[in-house]
Amino acid sequence: MFTNILVAVDRSEHAWAALREAVDIARSEGSALSVLVAYSTNLFWIASAPMYQATVDEYLAAVHGEAQRLADEVADAIPKELHAQVLMVDGDPAQSILDQAVSGGHDLVVVGSRARGDATSLLLGSVSHAVLHHSRVPVLIVHVPAIEKAKSASPR
Repeated sequence: MFTNILVAVDRSEHAWAALREAVDIARSEGSALSVLVAYSTNLFWIASAPMYQATVDEYLAAVHGEAQRLADEVADAIPKELHAQVLMVDGDPAQSILDQAVSGGHDLVVVGSRARGDATSLLLGSVSHAVLHHSRVPVLIVHVPAIEKAKSASPR
Protein backbone atom coordinates (compact mmCIF):
# COMPACT_ATOMS: atom_id res chain seq x y z
CA MET A 1 0.00 0.00 0.00
CA PHE A 2 2.68 2.56 1.01
CA THR A 3 6.02 2.33 -0.75
CA ASN A 4 7.90 5.44 0.39
CA ILE A 5 7.33 6.63 3.95
CA LEU A 6 8.56 9.88 5.52
CA VAL A 7 8.73 10.25 9.29
CA ALA A 8 9.83 13.38 11.10
CA VAL A 9 11.63 13.16 14.43
CA ASP A 10 12.82 15.40 17.20
CA ARG A 11 13.74 14.55 20.78
CA SER A 12 10.14 14.16 22.00
CA GLU A 13 8.65 10.83 23.06
CA HIS A 14 5.90 11.44 20.51
CA ALA A 15 8.40 11.60 17.67
CA TRP A 16 10.07 8.38 18.76
CA ALA A 17 6.65 6.71 18.90
CA ALA A 18 6.06 7.97 15.34
CA LEU A 19 9.42 6.49 14.30
CA ARG A 20 8.48 3.10 15.79
CA GLU A 21 5.14 3.20 13.97
CA ALA A 22 6.79 4.15 10.66
CA VAL A 23 9.33 1.34 11.07
CA ASP A 24 6.51 -1.15 11.69
CA ILE A 25 4.64 0.01 8.58
CA ALA A 26 7.81 -0.04 6.47
CA ARG A 27 8.56 -3.59 7.63
CA SER A 28 5.07 -4.89 6.93
CA GLU A 29 4.75 -3.12 3.57
CA GLY A 30 8.35 -3.53 2.39
CA SER A 31 8.52 0.25 2.07
CA ALA A 32 11.44 2.60 1.82
CA LEU A 33 11.77 4.84 4.88
CA SER A 34 13.10 8.38 5.10
CA VAL A 35 13.59 9.96 8.50
CA LEU A 36 13.74 13.75 8.60
CA VAL A 37 15.52 15.71 11.30
CA ALA A 38 14.55 19.34 10.76
CA TYR A 39 16.31 22.01 12.77
CA SER A 40 16.40 25.75 12.47
CA THR A 41 19.35 28.10 12.60
CA ASN A 42 17.09 31.03 11.83
CA LEU A 43 18.32 33.95 13.88
CA PHE A 44 15.21 36.09 13.54
CA TRP A 45 15.90 37.62 16.94
CA ILE A 46 19.44 38.72 16.05
CA ALA A 47 18.33 42.16 14.83
CA SER A 48 17.15 43.12 18.31
CA ALA A 49 20.20 41.91 20.21
CA PRO A 50 23.74 42.82 19.24
CA MET A 51 25.93 39.72 19.27
CA TYR A 52 29.51 38.92 18.44
CA GLN A 53 30.02 36.79 15.33
CA ALA A 54 31.85 34.19 17.43
CA THR A 55 28.76 33.82 19.63
CA VAL A 56 26.53 33.40 16.58
CA ASP A 57 28.93 30.86 15.08
CA GLU A 58 29.00 28.89 18.35
CA TYR A 59 25.21 28.88 18.48
CA LEU A 60 24.89 27.69 14.89
CA ALA A 61 27.48 24.96 15.46
CA ALA A 62 25.67 23.81 18.62
CA VAL A 63 22.30 23.62 16.85
CA HIS A 64 23.78 21.70 13.92
CA GLY A 65 25.71 19.42 16.28
CA GLU A 66 22.60 18.55 18.26
CA ALA A 67 20.71 17.78 15.04
CA GLN A 68 23.60 15.56 13.91
CA ARG A 69 23.58 13.68 17.23
CA LEU A 70 19.84 13.08 16.86
CA ALA A 71 20.29 11.92 13.26
CA ASP A 72 23.00 9.48 14.40
CA GLU A 73 20.77 8.12 17.19
CA VAL A 74 17.92 7.66 14.74
CA ALA A 75 20.17 5.88 12.23
CA ASP A 76 21.30 3.49 14.98
CA ALA A 77 17.66 2.81 15.98
CA ILE A 78 16.47 1.82 12.50
CA PRO A 79 16.59 -1.92 11.85
CA LYS A 80 19.37 -2.70 9.38
CA GLU A 81 17.10 -4.78 7.14
CA LEU A 82 15.04 -1.72 6.20
CA HIS A 83 15.86 0.42 3.19
CA ALA A 84 16.16 3.71 5.11
CA GLN A 85 17.85 7.07 4.97
CA VAL A 86 18.18 9.84 7.53
CA LEU A 87 17.96 13.40 6.25
CA MET A 88 18.89 16.62 8.03
CA VAL A 89 17.35 19.91 6.93
CA ASP A 90 17.95 23.41 8.24
CA GLY A 91 14.53 25.02 8.08
CA ASP A 92 11.09 25.38 9.56
CA PRO A 93 10.08 21.85 10.63
CA ALA A 94 6.56 21.84 9.18
CA GLN A 95 7.61 23.35 5.86
CA SER A 96 10.64 21.05 5.68
CA ILE A 97 8.40 18.00 6.13
CA LEU A 98 5.96 19.22 3.47
CA ASP A 99 8.78 20.02 1.03
CA GLN A 100 10.46 16.64 1.57
CA ALA A 101 7.17 14.79 1.11
CA VAL A 102 6.89 16.33 -2.36
CA SER A 103 10.54 16.25 -3.45
CA GLY A 104 11.07 12.72 -2.12
CA GLY A 105 7.94 11.31 -3.72
CA HIS A 106 6.66 10.06 -0.37
CA ASP A 107 3.21 8.50 -0.20
CA LEU A 108 2.80 8.64 3.60
CA VAL A 109 3.99 11.13 6.22
CA VAL A 110 4.18 10.02 9.86
CA VAL A 111 4.48 12.57 12.66
CA GLY A 112 4.05 12.53 16.41
CA SER A 113 1.63 14.82 18.16
CA ARG A 114 1.92 16.38 21.57
CA ALA A 115 -1.89 16.75 21.62
CA ARG A 116 -1.89 20.36 22.71
CA GLY A 117 -5.30 20.93 21.19
CA ASP A 118 -6.59 23.55 18.79
CA ALA A 119 -6.42 26.53 21.17
CA THR A 120 -2.81 25.91 22.15
CA SER A 121 -1.85 25.15 18.55
CA LEU A 122 -3.12 28.57 17.53
CA LEU A 123 -0.83 30.22 20.06
CA LEU A 124 2.23 27.99 19.89
CA GLY A 125 1.98 26.56 16.41
CA SER A 126 1.92 22.87 15.74
CA VAL A 127 4.04 20.96 13.30
CA SER A 128 1.64 18.03 13.10
CA HIS A 129 -1.32 20.38 12.66
CA ALA A 130 0.38 22.23 9.80
CA VAL A 131 1.50 19.02 8.10
CA LEU A 132 -1.95 17.47 8.41
CA HIS A 133 -3.67 20.46 6.84
CA HIS A 134 -1.20 21.13 4.03
CA SER A 135 0.12 17.72 2.99
CA ARG A 136 -0.69 16.38 -0.46
CA VAL A 137 -0.31 12.80 0.78
CA PRO A 138 -1.87 10.89 3.69
CA VAL A 139 -0.61 11.82 7.15
CA LEU A 140 -0.51 9.47 10.13
CA ILE A 141 -0.42 11.32 13.43
CA VAL A 142 0.85 9.16 16.28
CA HIS A 143 -0.31 9.92 19.80
CA VAL A 144 1.17 8.51 22.98
CA PRO A 145 -1.89 8.01 25.21
CA ALA A 146 0.07 7.42 28.44
CA ILE A 147 1.85 10.78 28.12
CA GLU A 148 -1.33 12.61 27.13
CA LYS A 149 -3.25 11.06 30.02
CA ALA A 150 -0.55 12.04 32.53
CA LYS A 151 -0.55 15.63 31.25
CA SER A 152 -4.32 15.94 31.46
CA ALA A 153 -4.35 14.52 35.00
CA SER A 154 -1.68 16.86 36.36
CA PRO A 155 -2.88 20.02 38.12
CA ARG A 156 -2.25 23.23 36.24
